[in-house]
Amino acid sequence: MSTTAPISAGKNKTLTRRLYNRITAKFSIILLILMLVASAASPTSVYAQAASTTIKFSDSFPFSFFNNCTGEVVSGVVSVKTTVHETIDAKGGYHFHFHDVFNGRAVGETSGIQYVGPQTDHESFHVSSSGGLEDTFTLNFRFISRGKADNILLHILFHVTITPNGDVTSEIDNITDVCRG
Repeated sequence: MSTTAPISAGKNKTLTRRLYNRITAKFSIILLILMLVASAASPTSVYAQAASTTIKFSDSFPFSFFNNCTGEVVSGVVSVKTTVHETIDAKGGYHFHFHDVFNGRAVGETSGIQYVGPQTDHESFHVSSSGGLEDTFTLNFRFISRGKADNILLHILFHVTITPNGDVTSEIDNITDVCRG
């Protein structure tokens, strides 16, 4: 049986922003560090060679979220492997690619339902030498229940394009949250 969890538009937006902000907060720090390192190491000529850096790291941490399928909080532990690739192009533009692979185990705090699952995130962030910005973020969250309970399936696509003078010319905020058994 496939059902879409009843989520109000406001709650859905709040959930999306919370997920997006939580995920990108740690990368903001990484991005700042990379930009500082890149600017210190970048050539003085505007038309110099491109330079690239790749950083990989992993971690594990506890987490919890509200499960719209069962109406309860689900808590567990997740491990993550992250790859950050940064390129400064020959014209001075910055290009960042973040890729995360999460694997977690969790339990419904009320029902005791056990979940296992992967999550993948990808973000491409580009700033041109003239100051234009383009950011695309995708999240695929799959928590598979052990037993007959619905699985938690969430997909988020966020995209924004901003011109050098600050005009937003493109914005996509697409969320699909499904409970499927």
